[in-house]
Amino acid sequence: MSEKARNIPEWRKFEQMVARIEADARPLGLVIKSPDRIRSLVTGDLREVDASVRATENGSEVLTTIECRKRSAKEDITWIEQLATKKQALGADRTIAVSSSGFSEQARVAAKHYGIDLRLLSQVTVSDINPILRLDFVLFNHKRCAISRVGIRRFSQSSWSIPKPDDVDFLLPKDINPMTNIFHNTDTGNKWSLNDLWHEIQQVCNPFADIEKGTHPVVRTACFPYPGNVTVDTPNGTEKIGDILLSISLWIEIEQVTFEDANKISYNDPEKTDLQRIEFHSAIRSKDEWSIALQMPGTSNDLNQLRTRLTSADEPQ
Repeated sequence: MSEKARNIPEWRKFEQMVARIEADARPLGLVIKSPDRIRSLVTGDLREVDASVRATENGSEVLTTIECRKRSAKEDITWIEQLATKKQALGADRTIAVSSSGFSEQARVAAKHYGIDLRLLSQVTVSDINPILRLDFVLFNHKRCAISRVGIRRFSQSSWSIPKPDDVDFLLPKDINPMTNIFHNTDTGNKWSLNDLWHEIQQVCNPFADIEKGTHPVVRTACFPYPGNVTVDTPNGTEKIGDILLSISLWIEIEQVTFEDANKISYNDPEKTDLQRIEFHSAIRSKDEWSIALQMPGTSNDLNQLRTRLTSADEPQ
């Protein structure tokens, strides 16, 4: 799980979940934002909503606002009345109120009167899930890399040939910071790091090509030749270099997330069939938090109604 994802409060995760469900329940091409700020028609100020959906119908924009509450008690009439006032102030065509605990009878009556759509988002068990959504497990493949060694050949006026990985004059220290700009172009003044070289490699080829998943690391070496205008900072001073031989250990780590460990959700609409969603989340720390989601009506057996999505923690925006 990414550091950013670990710092997201539970109420915000609840809002993001609702936004993802709504995004996958609607036709493609709609604009969905979570959260969103919409200008009030009454005060002119920007008001925040937990999510918004914008569609174009007959040349006009149709705005749906979504408000969420994750609480232990059922939502009462007060919240519904507040949402009705806010809906009018924002000029929303439709407002959806989503609760994790349900609504009181008074809230249901008020929602029908004010035209507020109600949704209940809850966790369900394995036995409650539509059989079409039941996967035994999902596999996430995580590409991993580490600097194995950095060999340097000093600049020479002799004719150049492709060097072998061991054909170097000296090695850079193993504890060198890959983010530090240790290389310098004496003509242009440009500086770059080992990490920049790694990004250059990925721009011209796939360094993970043909690497078998779940096996031991494979070391691959890339050569960067220079015409005598590049220096490198070393513990012993500055050296003019001709070639950098960057050796990288590469491997692909496999993570299995079982159906039992997946997030199983019911998104209930009292007027329609409820939606069911399964999200398999990667638990491995990385820059992004990735998940694979499957969603369809709880009683459907029509695969055309199945929506699948690979998402990161920040989607939808």
